[in-house]
Amino acid sequence: MPLQIAFTEKNGSVSEHLLFEGREYHVGRSESADIVIPHPQVSRSHIVLRANKQADNDHVWQLNDMSSTGCFSAGIQVKHLTLVKPQVLQLGPVPCEFTPIALHNVVKLDSHREWRKQQLKQYQTQLQRCNGSTALINLARECLLQSLGCERASLILFDRTNDYQLGVGYESWMQGEEFTGSRTIINQCMQTNAVRAIGNIVCDESLNKQQSVINYGIQAAICVPVCLNETPVGVLYADSIKGRRYFTQTDIEFATSLANMISMRLLFHTIEHKLSLIS
Repeated sequence: MPLQIAFTEKNGSVSEHLLFEGREYHVGRSESADIVIPHPQVSRSHIVLRANKQADNDHVWQLNDMSSTGCFSAGIQVKHLTLVKPQVLQLGPVPCEFTPIALHNVVKLDSHREWRKQQLKQYQTQLQRCNGSTALINLARECLLQSLGCERASLILFDRTNDYQLGVGYESWMQGEEFTGSRTIINQCMQTNAVRAIGNIVCDESLNKQQSVINYGIQAAICVPVCLNETPVGVLYADSIKGRRYFTQTDIEFATSLANMISMRLLFHTIEHKLSLIS
């Protein structure tokens, strides 16, 4: 039975790793580890995971703690543990979720990844048919809502001549105080020109004092820059107030690929516009 290990990355996404029987896995801070957790209080080789074969030919995963900062289950330190059910363990200060996965569920995970790849191909074809910003914005919104399962999403393109304050793509739900927390996330994304993915947003110190976050109950948010010549000109933004609690690296890769496709389409429109001025 394969084992999934998941933990939160620095950028706010949840990193998921699928382990298979037949080899030993080292988890720790070292870059040579099979699964790297880059935290200073995680040992270079913190734990070792191995699936041992049972009498019924099934495999059960064993965890051995090799660290100096410890491995904890419900606050109790453990040196050796058999992982037979989903549980959260602390590797030093870092919470990690360990989940044994039945083979038929592994097939579902692979099918979902393939589905995402097919989606991107379809969206790429549809994006190439968009001849204006309105069509581009509508398609981007549909892509995010369908693929990420968020309740709210939009492509926002900013007006550089107005210090990025005005632009196209604003939705009705972006009006008023309830959008203040979302606007902060978008500004952070634009300033750093980097993906901002947040799960359990009320635990983020830069956001959890925002009244709009507290009052409106934003649970998770993702913001990806859309660039022209490496300069951010807009963002793909989506959030959830009901279902989602985090975004995985697969989600971020999908949204980033979509943003890159949109960037290429915008670049094409820019070149096409310049050529029309020359002719």
